Amino acid sequence: MREEGINPGMVSYKIMINIYASAGLCDEVEKLIEAMHRDGPSPDSSTYLSLIQAYTKRLKYEEAKETITSMRKMGIPPTCAHFNLLLYAFAKVGMTREAEKVYKELITTGISPDQACYRTMLRCYIDYGLVEEGIIFFEQIRDTVEPDRYIMSAAVHIYKNAGKEPEARSTQDSMNNFGIPFLENLKVGSKMKTL
Repeated sequence: MREEGINPGMVSYKIMINIYASAGLCDEVEKLIEAMHRDGPSPDSSTYLSLIQAYTKRLKYEEAKETITSMRKMGIPPTCAHFNLLLYAFAKVGMTREAEKVYKELITTGISPDQACYRTMLRCYIDYGLVEEGIIFFEQIRDTVEPDRYIMSAAVHIYKNAGKEPEARSTQDSMNNFGIPFLENLKVGSKMKTL
């Protein structure tokens, strides 16, 4: 007996789209989405999340950004997850300014960033040695972010790297008060190219 409300066609499309997206097969995902538009059921937020995943795997950042714009035009509101895929892709390859633009777009869209977005931005700053930017970012979010092992450890590391020992100590004391273990192995500038 079929469960009410579940469309088997939608489930089949989503399974195939997820498989193709995981492999970064953008063309295949696009074809399936076109078929959904043509034959039904209509693509939804998770369908476009998979398309963005496929694009970012293939380093097709413009297409990923355009997907978010298209979603809005179709009345499908993007979520933090949509933006975070793009944030992560830019952060991973050191495209910090692009990641910052995406983060600002997320905010101006009216979406509240989640922990994953905060972590991604801080990871970008710490990995590429952008200490001042990391400090500014952490100080903007510290009153709203939930206590988090990575975020707070990253803040301690960037404060220490900037010679701001009192701030580093204060952040580490907060971690101790919350019972949050410190990540010793974070390295500021770990992905910077050496000349």
